[in-house]
Amino acid sequence: MGSNLFHANVETPMPAPEWVIRSEAERLSSLEKAMVAGKEQFRRLLVIVAAKDDGQVIVQLNEPLSAGDRGTLLLDFEAYIKSAVDGGLTVWVEALGDRNSLRNLRGIEVKA
Repeated sequence: MGSNLFHANVETPMPAPEWVIRSEAERLSSLEKAMVAGKEQFRRLLVIVAAKDDGQVIVQLNEPLSAGDRGTLLLDFEAYIKSAVDGGLTVWVEALGDRNSLRNLRGIEVKA
């Protein structure tokens, strides 16, 4: 009986050593410079919160967006910083608290 499962044979891109050895302030500065040179919507809608040495870039949204618009924006931004700054970077959105009004009314608390 054969298996129908297939797994990717590609290694996950890692940030360059130059990215890893920088301080967080230097990493944030290079991302901010790239953002200034990028699309206006990146500057208007995104705030870079953290730039970790493992390549994770944490962003915050300045305004609420639909799921489709948010996904497109984040994918475009990730593709841009991969080409402009480092190919091993990944974009993550800062976790928000629980905004479900029904859970909040019942007194259920979800910790992020």
